[in-house]
Amino acid sequence: MDIVTHLMHMKDCILEQSKDLARIITEEQNARYPELKSVELDLYPLRIELVELYGACLGMTEEQRVFVLKEWGERAGTYTARMQQITIDMMLREVPHYRNTIGSVIKYEAQKLNLSANELYDVIDVLDRSINDVVYFFSVPFVRHDQEQLAFSQQMVVELSVPVVSINDDIAVLPLIGSMNAERSRVLQERALTEASRLQIKHLIIDLSGVQTIDTFVAQQLFSLLDALSLIGVTGTVSGISPIIAQTLVHLGLDFGKVGSYSSLKRALSVIQSN
Repeated sequence: MDIVTHLMHMKDCILEQSKDLARIITEEQNARYPELKSVELDLYPLRIELVELYGACLGMTEEQRVFVLKEWGERAGTYTARMQQITIDMMLREVPHYRNTIGSVIKYEAQKLNLSANELYDVIDVLDRSINDVVYFFSVPFVRHDQEQLAFSQQMVVELSVPVVSINDDIAVLPLIGSMNAERSRVLQERALTEASRLQIKHLIIDLSGVQTIDTFVAQQLFSLLDALSLIGVTGTVSGISPIIAQTLVHLGLDFGKVGSYSSLKRALSVIQSN
Protein backbone atom coordinates (compact mmCIF):
# COMPACT_ATOMS: atom_id res chain seq x y z
CA MET A 1 0.00 0.00 0.00
CA ASP A 2 1.31 3.49 -0.90
CA ILE A 3 0.95 6.66 1.14
CA VAL A 4 -2.16 7.81 -0.75
CA THR A 5 -3.89 4.54 0.07
CA HIS A 6 -2.88 4.86 3.72
CA LEU A 7 -4.20 8.44 3.88
CA MET A 8 -7.54 7.48 2.31
CA HIS A 9 -7.92 4.60 4.77
CA MET A 10 -7.24 6.90 7.73
CA LYS A 11 -9.65 9.45 6.28
CA ASP A 12 -12.49 6.91 6.11
CA CYS A 13 -11.87 5.71 9.67
CA ILE A 14 -11.91 9.26 11.07
CA LEU A 15 -15.09 10.19 9.20
CA GLU A 16 -16.83 7.06 10.49
CA GLN A 17 -16.02 8.01 14.09
CA SER A 18 -16.43 11.80 13.80
CA LYS A 19 -19.41 12.07 16.16
CA ASP A 20 -17.78 9.90 18.83
CA LEU A 21 -14.50 11.81 18.58
CA ALA A 22 -16.32 15.16 18.80
CA ARG A 23 -18.17 13.88 21.88
CA ILE A 24 -14.88 12.94 23.57
CA ILE A 25 -13.45 16.39 22.80
CA THR A 26 -16.61 18.06 24.13
CA GLU A 27 -16.46 16.11 27.40
CA GLU A 28 -12.78 16.93 27.89
CA GLN A 29 -13.35 20.63 27.26
CA ASN A 30 -16.39 20.74 29.55
CA ALA A 31 -14.33 19.13 32.29
CA ARG A 32 -11.67 21.81 31.93
CA TYR A 33 -14.10 24.70 31.36
CA PRO A 34 -17.49 23.95 32.99
CA GLU A 35 -18.85 27.25 31.65
CA LEU A 36 -18.75 25.78 28.14
CA LYS A 37 -21.57 23.39 29.02
CA SER A 38 -24.03 26.23 28.43
CA VAL A 39 -22.98 26.46 24.77
CA GLU A 40 -22.38 22.75 24.20
CA LEU A 41 -25.24 22.49 21.71
CA ASP A 42 -23.62 25.25 19.66
CA LEU A 43 -20.08 23.90 19.82
CA TYR A 44 -20.72 20.18 19.34
CA PRO A 45 -21.79 20.51 15.66
CA LEU A 46 -18.71 22.65 14.99
CA ARG A 47 -16.50 20.00 16.57
CA ILE A 48 -18.03 17.31 14.39
CA GLU A 49 -17.39 19.51 11.36
CA LEU A 50 -13.78 20.05 12.37
CA VAL A 51 -13.08 16.36 13.03
CA GLU A 52 -14.57 15.52 9.63
CA LEU A 53 -12.55 18.32 8.07
CA TYR A 54 -9.32 16.97 9.54
CA GLY A 55 -10.22 13.57 8.18
CA ALA A 56 -11.13 14.92 4.75
CA CYS A 57 -7.85 16.85 4.59
CA LEU A 58 -5.95 13.56 4.55
CA GLY A 59 -7.31 13.02 1.05
CA MET A 60 -6.69 16.54 -0.27
CA THR A 61 -3.86 18.30 -2.01
CA GLU A 62 -2.01 21.06 -0.13
CA GLU A 63 -3.88 23.76 -2.07
CA GLN A 64 -7.29 22.20 -1.45
CA ARG A 65 -6.52 21.69 2.21
CA VAL A 66 -5.51 25.32 2.85
CA PHE A 67 -8.56 26.61 0.98
CA VAL A 68 -11.15 24.61 2.96
CA LEU A 69 -9.42 25.18 6.30
CA LYS A 70 -9.28 28.94 5.73
CA GLU A 71 -12.97 29.04 4.84
CA TRP A 72 -13.93 27.00 7.90
CA GLY A 73 -11.62 28.91 10.23
CA GLU A 74 -13.02 32.28 9.16
CA ARG A 75 -16.62 31.14 9.53
CA ALA A 76 -16.27 29.20 12.78
CA GLY A 77 -13.89 31.73 14.33
CA THR A 78 -16.25 34.62 13.63
CA TYR A 79 -19.21 32.67 15.01
CA THR A 80 -17.55 31.59 18.27
CA ALA A 81 -15.79 34.92 18.87
CA ARG A 82 -19.23 36.48 19.34
CA MET A 83 -20.10 34.08 22.16
CA GLN A 84 -19.50 35.81 25.47
CA GLN A 85 -18.64 32.54 27.24
CA ILE A 86 -15.76 31.74 24.88
CA THR A 87 -12.22 33.09 24.83
CA ILE A 88 -9.40 32.43 22.40
CA ASP A 89 -7.53 30.75 25.27
CA MET A 90 -10.29 28.16 25.63
CA MET A 91 -10.26 27.40 21.93
CA LEU A 92 -6.47 27.07 21.76
CA ARG A 93 -6.52 24.70 24.73
CA GLU A 94 -8.90 22.54 22.71
CA VAL A 95 -6.32 21.92 19.98
CA PRO A 96 -4.46 19.09 21.81
CA HIS A 97 -7.75 17.19 22.19
CA TYR A 98 -8.08 16.94 18.40
CA ARG A 99 -4.46 15.94 18.06
CA ASN A 100 -4.80 13.24 20.72
CA THR A 101 -8.19 11.80 19.76
CA ILE A 102 -7.58 11.73 16.02
CA GLY A 103 -3.99 10.67 16.64
CA SER A 104 -5.24 7.68 18.61
CA VAL A 105 -7.34 6.54 15.67
CA ILE A 106 -4.38 6.93 13.31
CA LYS A 107 -2.10 5.03 15.70
CA TYR A 108 -4.59 2.17 16.05
CA GLU A 109 -5.10 1.87 12.31
CA ALA A 110 -1.36 2.14 11.69
CA GLN A 111 -0.78 -0.86 13.94
CA LYS A 112 -3.44 -2.82 12.11
CA LEU A 113 -1.84 -1.96 8.75
CA ASN A 114 1.65 -2.59 10.14
CA LEU A 115 2.86 0.80 8.87
CA SER A 116 6.52 1.68 9.13
CA ALA A 117 7.70 4.66 11.15
CA ASN A 118 8.16 6.66 7.95
CA GLU A 119 4.69 5.79 6.68
CA LEU A 120 3.11 6.74 10.01
CA TYR A 121 5.05 10.01 9.99
CA ASP A 122 3.68 10.88 6.54
CA VAL A 123 0.11 10.52 7.83
CA ILE A 124 0.75 12.43 11.07
CA ASP A 125 2.52 15.19 9.14
CA VAL A 126 -0.64 15.96 7.12
CA LEU A 127 -2.73 16.04 10.30
CA ASP A 128 -0.24 18.34 12.06
CA ARG A 129 -0.12 20.79 9.17
CA SER A 130 -3.91 20.83 9.04
CA ILE A 131 -4.15 21.53 12.77
CA ASN A 132 -1.58 24.33 12.54
CA ASP A 133 -3.53 25.95 9.69
CA VAL A 134 -6.80 25.75 11.62
CA VAL A 135 -5.20 27.39 14.67
CA TYR A 136 -4.12 30.33 12.51
CA PHE A 137 -7.27 30.73 10.41
CA PHE A 138 -9.53 30.27 13.45
CA SER A 139 -7.57 32.78 15.56
CA VAL A 140 -7.67 35.62 13.03
CA PRO A 141 -11.41 36.40 13.53
CA PHE A 142 -10.90 36.27 17.32
CA VAL A 143 -8.09 38.82 17.13
CA ARG A 144 -10.14 41.02 14.80
CA HIS A 145 -13.16 40.79 17.13
CA ASP A 146 -11.03 41.71 20.16
CA GLN A 147 -9.58 44.69 18.29
CA GLU A 148 -13.06 45.87 17.34
CA GLN A 149 -14.26 45.51 20.93
CA LEU A 150 -11.19 47.39 22.20
CA ALA A 151 -11.74 50.20 19.70
CA PHE A 152 -15.40 50.40 20.73
CA SER A 153 -14.48 50.51 24.43
CA GLN A 154 -11.90 53.20 23.81
CA GLN A 155 -14.45 55.23 21.88
CA MET A 156 -16.94 54.90 24.76
CA VAL A 157 -14.28 56.04 27.25
CA VAL A 158 -13.47 59.06 25.09
CA GLU A 159 -17.15 59.99 24.77
CA LEU A 160 -17.73 59.62 28.48
CA SER A 161 -14.72 61.85 29.10
CA VAL A 162 -16.50 64.70 27.28
CA PRO A 163 -19.62 65.25 29.41
CA VAL A 164 -21.95 68.21 28.87
CA VAL A 165 -23.65 69.12 32.17
CA SER A 166 -26.76 71.30 32.15
CA ILE A 167 -26.79 74.01 34.84
CA ASN A 168 -30.16 75.52 33.93
CA ASP A 169 -32.27 76.06 30.81
CA ASP A 170 -29.74 78.48 29.34
CA ILE A 171 -26.33 77.36 30.59
CA ALA A 172 -24.34 74.11 30.37
CA VAL A 173 -20.79 73.24 31.35
CA LEU A 174 -18.33 70.98 29.55
CA PRO A 175 -15.65 70.05 32.12
CA LEU A 176 -12.48 68.60 30.61
CA ILE A 177 -10.09 66.49 32.69
CA GLY A 178 -6.77 64.93 31.76
CA SER A 179 -4.82 65.16 28.54
CA MET A 180 -6.28 66.17 25.19
CA ASN A 181 -5.34 64.39 21.98
CA ALA A 182 -6.57 64.41 18.41
CA GLU A 183 -9.24 61.75 18.95
CA ARG A 184 -10.63 63.33 22.08
CA SER A 185 -10.60 66.75 20.39
CA ARG A 186 -12.66 65.30 17.52
CA VAL A 187 -15.22 63.84 19.94
CA LEU A 188 -15.23 67.16 21.81
CA GLN A 189 -16.29 68.95 18.63
CA GLU A 190 -19.05 66.49 17.80
CA ARG A 191 -20.45 66.01 21.29
CA ALA A 192 -20.38 69.66 22.33
CA LEU A 193 -22.26 70.80 19.22
CA THR A 194 -24.76 67.95 19.40
CA GLU A 195 -25.52 68.45 23.09
CA ALA A 196 -25.68 72.23 22.84
CA SER A 197 -28.24 71.91 20.06
CA ARG A 198 -30.22 69.24 21.89
CA LEU A 199 -30.34 71.17 25.18
CA GLN A 200 -31.17 74.43 23.33
CA ILE A 201 -28.86 76.40 25.60
CA LYS A 202 -27.56 79.92 25.12
CA HIS A 203 -24.20 79.54 26.87
CA LEU A 204 -21.69 76.70 26.99
CA ILE A 205 -18.78 77.01 29.40
CA ILE A 206 -15.77 74.89 28.50
CA ASP A 207 -13.91 74.41 31.76
CA LEU A 208 -10.19 73.59 31.46
CA SER A 209 -9.48 73.37 35.20
CA GLY A 210 -8.59 69.69 34.91
CA VAL A 211 -6.40 70.06 31.81
CA GLN A 212 -2.70 70.39 32.53
CA THR A 213 -1.29 71.09 29.09
CA ILE A 214 -2.55 71.97 25.65
CA ASP A 215 -0.81 71.86 22.28
CA THR A 216 -1.27 73.78 19.03
CA PHE A 217 -3.66 71.29 17.45
CA VAL A 218 -5.93 71.05 20.49
CA ALA A 219 -5.97 74.84 20.92
CA GLN A 220 -6.96 75.30 17.29
CA GLN A 221 -9.69 72.67 17.67
CA LEU A 222 -10.98 74.52 20.71
CA PHE A 223 -11.14 77.80 18.79
CA SER A 224 -12.86 75.99 15.93
CA LEU A 225 -15.46 74.65 18.38
CA LEU A 226 -16.11 78.12 19.77
CA ASP A 227 -16.67 79.43 16.22
CA ALA A 228 -19.01 76.55 15.42
CA LEU A 229 -21.01 77.17 18.60
CA SER A 230 -21.55 80.78 17.59
CA LEU A 231 -23.00 79.61 14.27
CA ILE A 232 -25.79 77.73 16.07
CA GLY A 233 -26.52 80.63 18.39
CA VAL A 234 -24.58 79.46 21.43
CA THR A 235 -22.08 81.68 23.21
CA GLY A 236 -18.94 79.77 24.10
CA THR A 237 -16.93 80.71 27.16
CA VAL A 238 -13.69 79.26 28.53
CA SER A 239 -12.92 78.93 32.22
CA GLY A 240 -10.19 77.44 34.40
CA ILE A 241 -7.20 78.41 32.29
CA SER A 242 -4.09 77.56 34.30
CA PRO A 243 -0.94 79.71 34.16
CA ILE A 244 0.81 77.01 32.13
CA ILE A 245 -1.97 76.88 29.54
CA ALA A 246 -2.11 80.69 29.47
CA GLN A 247 1.62 80.84 28.72
CA THR A 248 1.21 78.20 26.01
CA LEU A 249 -1.61 80.15 24.35
CA VAL A 250 0.42 83.36 24.40
CA HIS A 251 3.41 81.51 22.94
CA LEU A 252 1.17 80.15 20.17
CA GLY A 253 -0.21 83.62 19.49
CA LEU A 254 -3.76 82.58 20.44
CA ASP A 255 -6.13 84.81 22.36
CA PHE A 256 -9.43 83.94 24.08
CA GLY A 257 -10.22 87.61 24.50
CA LYS A 258 -12.85 87.59 21.76
CA VAL A 259 -14.89 84.79 23.34
CA GLY A 260 -14.42 85.51 27.01
CA SER A 261 -12.24 83.58 29.41
CA TYR A 262 -12.24 83.32 33.18
CA SER A 263 -9.86 81.97 35.80
CA SER A 264 -12.51 79.74 37.38
CA LEU A 265 -15.84 78.14 36.59
CA LYS A 266 -17.39 79.97 39.54
CA ARG A 267 -16.36 83.31 38.07
CA ALA A 268 -17.64 82.42 34.62
CA LEU A 269 -21.06 81.39 35.99
CA SER A 270 -21.27 84.53 38.08
CA VAL A 271 -20.65 86.82 35.13
CA ILE A 272 -23.00 84.98 32.73
CA GLN A 273 -25.85 84.78 35.24
CA SER A 274 -25.52 88.46 36.13
CA ASN A 275 -25.93 89.56 32.51
